[in-house]
Amino acid sequence: MNLNSMQVRGGNHGTVVVGDKSLTLTANGSTDWFHHPADSFRRNDVLSLGADVAEKSFAVVARVSVEFTSPYDAGAIFVQTDEDNWAKLAFEYSAARKPTIVSVVTRTTSDDCDGPNFPGEAVWLRVYCDGETIAFHFSEDGKFWQFLRWFAIPGIGKRPIKVGFGVQSPTGEGSKAHFDHIELTFEKIADLRSGA
Repeated sequence: MNLNSMQVRGGNHGTVVVGDKSLTLTANGSTDWFHHPADSFRRNDVLSLGADVAEKSFAVVARVSVEFTSPYDAGAIFVQTDEDNWAKLAFEYSAARKPTIVSVVTRTTSDDCDGPNFPGEAVWLRVYCDGETIAFHFSEDGKFWQFLRWFAIPGIGKRPIKVGFGVQSPTGEGSKAHFDHIELTFEKIADLRSGA
């Protein structure tokens, strides 16, 4: 995955440092990407780095660590079909101030779900698409993958599709997320719950 060719969005909301297979995104405070399910609140002012993927099946993988300070500080991998339909898999500081695996699926409004707490300093995240559906996985070692969520969003079958990385700090004064071991692969996953 050529990180240097990826498109920066929200560049006025933080800073980007790109390495060979690593990326550090630093968010300004009061930055978020969320479409509230109960009212008209819509935020899309996060710093992100994205690219178009033309292949039908793909997976984006990264090991993610975050300098947590305030609730909802997070680093995330995202997939997006348009402004109203997108999803993100995040390593996030929960309201209870616990590092947590969090997923948000947005079909005009956002479906927000806290997964398990994760005690390690860094977690491996994977966003997989088979052309019709999306699966979210996480891992302690980048080898055995734990299933988190399986879903679809409108437009998921079209190509190219936007994928990338983002950082947020909705309630705090800023946060830094580091992504390394970044890979874009195109192998199909036969069984989403097998650990493969």
